[in-house]
Amino acid sequence: MQRLMLGMVVVAIGAVAGCKDKTPEPAKPVVAAVDTTPVDLSKLKTAIPQAAPDTFTLPKPEPAQPEVPAYPPAPPALMESVNREQAFSRFCFEEFGQKIDPSLRGGVAMLVTVGGQGVSDARVARSRWSSKTPGDAVNGCLNEKAKLAWKLEPGEVKSGEYVVQMSFRGT
Repeated sequence: MQRLMLGMVVVAIGAVAGCKDKTPEPAKPVVAAVDTTPVDLSKLKTAIPQAAPDTFTLPKPEPAQPEVPAYPPAPPALMESVNREQAFSRFCFEEFGQKIDPSLRGGVAMLVTVGGQGVSDARVARSRWSSKTPGDAVNGCLNEKAKLAWKLEPGEVKSGEYVVQMSFRGT
C-alpha cells in the first residue's frame, strides 16, 4: 500500500510539474525586404481582354405630329361656314386654353371631311401651341365641336377631305 501511495505521489508531482505556467517567448517581428528595383510599368504585359465594341445606338426620335398627306385647302363655301361659326372655336380657345395659360397662342390644321350631307368629320390633324397642355385641351374641344358647328347645305361643297387653317392668340 505504501508503494501504491508513493506511486501516486510521484504521478501527482509529475502532473504538477507538467502544468507549470509557460509563457511563450515574444515573437520576433518579420521585416519584409524593400524592393528598390526600378520598374517601367509601361512595358508590363497585362492579361486584360480587349473591350467589346460599343453597340449602343440612339433611338430615332419619333415625330411630334404624324405626317399628314397633302390635302387641298378648304373651298370658299366651307371657309364661309368656318368664319360664320367661329364663336365655338373662340370658346374652345378661351375656356380650355387661356384659362390655363393666359399667354397661349398657336394654330391648328383641321382635316375636314365633307360628304353628301355636309361636314361628316372634322379633327385636328396638326397643331402648334406655345404651351402643350392647354393646347391639347383646345384640340380636344375643337375635335368634339367642329363637325357639329360647321354646317353646309347638301352638295354645296364637293365631297372630299379639305384642310382648314386656324390661328389663335390672346387679345
